[in-house]
Amino acid sequence: MSSNNNLFDVNGKVVIVTGANRGNGLAISEGLVELGAKVIRVDKKFDKTIGSNDIVFDLKEISKIKILVDGIVDRYGSIDGLVNNAGVSVPAQDPYDDNEAYNTTFNINLHAPFKLCAEVCKVMARSGCGAIVNITSLGAKLGFPNNPSYQMTKSALQQLTKAIAYDWGPKGIRINNICPGYIKTKMTEKSFNDEVLNKDRLDRMLIKRWGEPEDLVGPTVFLLSNASSYITGSDVVVDGGWLSGGL
Repeated sequence: MSSNNNLFDVNGKVVIVTGANRGNGLAISEGLVELGAKVIRVDKKFDKTIGSNDIVFDLKEISKIKILVDGIVDRYGSIDGLVNNAGVSVPAQDPYDDNEAYNTTFNINLHAPFKLCAEVCKVMARSGCGAIVNITSLGAKLGFPNNPSYQMTKSALQQLTKAIAYDWGPKGIRINNICPGYIKTKMTEKSFNDEVLNKDRLDRMLIKRWGEPEDLVGPTVFLLSNASSYITGSDVVVDGGWLSGGL
């Protein structure tokens, strides 16, 4: 265990963040960069440079993920952290009969994180340490309407985390989930801008405000740092108390 002065230290850590162009991924990346981490942002495009290394990469290209990881190792020598943040919620006319929406959702939300975890764990095992954070959702724990593919993938990602914790823990690798509630991002703007839907969601929150992407920075730093050195396979729920609410 490090001294208390270094508990939350991520300075110099090489951390990959996916879906880092905007929203939660951008906020997490900016927070880590401010704390001195060497952040590799991965996304299909970038609208803003924040002093990190940006790699344009489409996570649907599952077969090329090993090349992506190998390139990062060649440049930085190691990987200390991975944040699987990228996720999509694809609108479908019939969510039970739309193969394109189904396949896109599974590729981005589940298959890509699985492959990234597999490749990054091999790298981390060489040094005997490393931390991974998977961003899941309340949809991994509760039923929501008309979006079965999204909920399936987030639930599966939550369970994948526990499987990896079991298999790779003896190699010094920790992995945990962050389960966000309703955060104000592009994905949730329709609900946020609808007066009725906004109130319906707000009424379920014990902390009476919507989350901001910055609310995920602290939990991510915690799970990537020595402050969580004895935590793996766990879920950190960041939802304003939604999951804990009763009547």
